[in-house]
Amino acid sequence: MATQAKEPDVYRSTRSIRVQRQRTLIDRYGGFHRGSDFIGFAVAIFFTIIFFGIVGAIVGTVGYQLHAPVPKLGGHMTNTTQQLGIGGLIGGLAALFLAYLIGGYTAGRMARFDGLKNGVGVVIWTIIVGVVLGIAGAVIGTRFNVASQLHLNIDRTTLTVGGAISIVVALLIMLLAAMLGGILGARYHRAIDRDIGEMG
Repeated sequence: MATQAKEPDVYRSTRSIRVQRQRTLIDRYGGFHRGSDFIGFAVAIFFTIIFFGIVGAIVGTVGYQLHAPVPKLGGHMTNTTQQLGIGGLIGGLAALFLAYLIGGYTAGRMARFDGLKNGVGVVIWTIIVGVVLGIAGAVIGTRFNVASQLHLNIDRTTLTVGGAISIVVALLIMLLAAMLGGILGARYHRAIDRDIGEMG
């Protein structure tokens, strides 16, 4: 009877030691890992291109079968073209979510600890690279005036508002997906730790 009464206390003590050890490891090795986050970003971009290609192929095939005309910039859009556009938008957002879910999972699994933070790190790398490419694009656009050479009449006000909304929505989706992926990636190691007795 005495042994049975002591077993829960011993178990709780052992569990407390394991949890404390795990917290020590998190303090030492946790936080953002730039290398893991960058690789997660690269994986996310790779799958974004793949998934966007699949979505574009599906929308293009459906549009061809429905004989939907290719919309011209500033021209009238048929109902079929609008529905295809909405379908493409939904498919694109789903593709973006899946791509960053995989990218966040990659970063979280590589970093092992703090999957949530490293999922955010994937999006931070996306913003950094996006800003760099945006600056490069602005410089190239100013030097070569691409829009005028292609004879594009672009409403800059509409473009700015639409672009801002698109960026905010895309960033929110990327952030949620990458954070979830990072948590799932780090959780993979928690299961191993429990199996080898590192955690209770």
